[in-house]
Amino acid sequence: MAEPLRLDALSRSDRQDEIESWLDEQGLKDGWQVAPDLVALGYDLTALRRLGTTFSSAQLPAVVAWISATYTLYALAQEISDSTGRISAIVQSLKSYTYMDQAPAQLVDIHEGLANTLTMLAYKLKQGVTVRREFAPHLPRIAGYGGELNQVWTNLIDNAIAAMSGQGTLTLRTRRQDEWVVVEVEDSGPGIPEAVPAKIFDPFFTTKPPGEGTGLGLNISHNIIVQKHGGQIGVESRPGRTCFVVRLPIRR
Repeated sequence: MAEPLRLDALSRSDRQDEIESWLDEQGLKDGWQVAPDLVALGYDLTALRRLGTTFSSAQLPAVVAWISATYTLYALAQEISDSTGRISAIVQSLKSYTYMDQAPAQLVDIHEGLANTLTMLAYKLKQGVTVRREFAPHLPRIAGYGGELNQVWTNLIDNAIAAMSGQGTLTLRTRRQDEWVVVEVEDSGPGIPEAVPAKIFDPFFTTKPPGEGTGLGLNISHNIIVQKHGGQIGVESRPGRTCFVVRLPIRR
């Protein structure tokens, strides 16, 4: 049997027309329905003429229908395989994201946490957000609580996406600065009004419309970074750029 084939759009269309015409000449009904499947499996006129000499005109419709059904089964099997792979990747990311199989405190890979958070928020990023990863090579792990740090990354990235209304550039940047690991979450949104940054980490303070935010996300993030990890968190903003800067001690 021929193998599944990839063709450019023009070549595929030409081959489908040729096969459809040949099927019509052989008296097969609805040749236009099976022609795309035959092309996808790699059949051309030479292969079909070989079938025509092997099988009688009475047998040929059943043979062609069987070949078409074979492609349908192949496509379904491929889709199942791809979907299973995606589900496996999401489950693994979720497991790492929540740190549900690890002790509460451990050495945390910041890059892994950011990557897992992006996986969890992928459905929001697809709306039109371009992600730039400017990760420092050989960034040291820090002693901390991985699940809670992922809460911070989720809050910051989700807020950045909301600030850009789902359209713009999200930049995740990491570096080592002396005995600190620095993480920056930057968006290309309109910026934060001048009076806001001083109280942005206050509980229940939010710039979102009523019903769209509790005002607790940044307050919780502040507590996790400052109280739980002995770190620092701040924000720099101007029109077209807002950047949350998190500093975490490498050793506590």
